[in-house]
Amino acid sequence: MLLEGDGYEGLVVIVGSSAVAQPELMADALKASLALNAKPVVAFISPHAPRAATVLSGYGIAAFQAPESVGAALAAMWRVHPRDPVPVAPAAPEQARPPVACPERGALDESQAKALFARFGVPGVREIVVHSAAQAIEAARQLGPRVVVKLLSADIMHKSDVGGVAINVASEEIASRLDRMSADVQRHTGAAPRAFLVQEMVSGAAEMILGFHRDPLGSAVLLGMGGVVAELIRDTTLLLLPDDGSALTARQVEAALRRLKTWPLLEGYRGRERADVPALVGAVLAFAGMAQSLGDRLVEAEINPLFVKPLGQGVCAADAIAILREDGSEFR
Repeated sequence: MLLEGDGYEGLVVIVGSSAVAQPELMADALKASLALNAKPVVAFISPHAPRAATVLSGYGIAAFQAPESVGAALAAMWRVHPRDPVPVAPAAPEQARPPVACPERGALDESQAKALFARFGVPGVREIVVHSAAQAIEAARQLGPRVVVKLLSADIMHKSDVGGVAINVASEEIASRLDRMSADVQRHTGAAPRAFLVQEMVSGAAEMILGFHRDPLGSAVLLGMGGVVAELIRDTTLLLLPDDGSALTARQVEAALRRLKTWPLLEGYRGRERADVPALVGAVLAFAGMAQSLGDRLVEAEINPLFVKPLGQGVCAADAIAILREDGSEFR
């Protein structure tokens, strides 16, 4: 069962003192398992069962009497063959991706950032940019009956900190809510807002965070549970981006998701609807592909939250941040 699990790429079996009298019991079981799977299997032998090492070696099973030796053997296998050792069907040859235009520069506002992400394959929520109460009322009629209203600014990343976010707003409340938001934002920042976003309300979705991280060790995609409590929960994991130009795989992304403490929420915890994990995996792969395509031009990117709807309904970015350096215009 462990060898068949996607979360394991090898197996170390501890052969304990129960193998002193009958080492063949464990050795025969391991020999039978080898025929079922191509993943590496090694054994750590208890000092109390030295004959087990002889039996296992006779079966062609690597057996060690020191845990450090087990670690060294696994490290050597990884260096020699770091790819997944499980045989897979040959994939269809990858077609060259067409260049993706990226004329944007500097810090993008939320609408521009989501447009960038959408071009690389991460869809956003339905939304309309407005500049007046009349435009906002019309947008709410198209997206309602209740909507989210946000400040739109490339200079203010955390809009809720300055009163720049209102959720569950009815169309008849739009005008007064915009007046209050303008006053709140001006009080906090000293400048009156010039534009707003009116977005559809999305309910019944899991909230994830998806970000880009770079440090001296390389580049990575940050993945975890998102929403307004993301910084409190801090349930995240990192996926290192390959530095040889290859892409992340769906299997790697799903394994990362399963490392999260909150993974059961996506699986239908306590009667919740199962989330559209395949669509989430696709969005992560698209986001990672964007980061690799943009390379050093990408300074910062984040989606929080990324709504993951019930199975079969897809995902959509509800908020987005992107900062780009000033050079380059097309990427592959």
